[in-house]
Amino acid sequence: MPPAGHVPRAGPEVSQVAGRVNKRDVVLRESARLFAERGIEATTMRVIADACGIQAASLYHHFASKDELVAAILTRSDAHITGLYDAILDAPLEPADRLEAMIRATLDNFVHHRDAARIYYRDRAYVAQSPLLTRVRDNAVAHDELWDRSIEAALAAGRVSPRFAAIDLRRLLQELMWSTARLRGDAVSADDIVHVLLHGILAPEPGL
Repeated sequence: MPPAGHVPRAGPEVSQVAGRVNKRDVVLRESARLFAERGIEATTMRVIADACGIQAASLYHHFASKDELVAAILTRSDAHITGLYDAILDAPLEPADRLEAMIRATLDNFVHHRDAARIYYRDRAYVAQSPLLTRVRDNAVAHDELWDRSIEAALAAGRVSPRFAAIDLRRLLQELMWSTARLRGDAVSADDIVHVLLHGILAPEPGL
């Protein structure tokens, strides 16, 4: 019987699986950084392998192609924001509160998946054509429709200033959020960004 407090070591099979998982995360992190900095086309699998400290042949044990790598990065980010939006849809929120929640969710996704966002915006032509990103594209359309419905509801409730009724407010907000999240430093909080974005578009609450 092992002594009290003894913690058995993981068997070789467990250690090997954990090692593969950890290495896969390293590959995803480094490839996302490189794709975001250099672009997808300019980043080769050999460059990614060098950044990860592994042989190029070893990289193919984790991902069969560069396209598969890009898909894994963007799918992870897409799953995160889709989950956040689904939670917002399920919540009983007033129109202005829903807009605020969506802005916060989008900023959260940009912060946690900043490289993925840079890849998505930088290589839009690639994203639009890749057969491995069909679900990401479909979800992006659904997300845009959710934004449009939420903005229309806020307009109908009198919670968005009428001067914004004739412009593409969804695109404006998305571009502003991406630019702000990309450039902001630690001194600027998410609350500050939400306040700046909402202050200019929301009308006062009725009766105020």
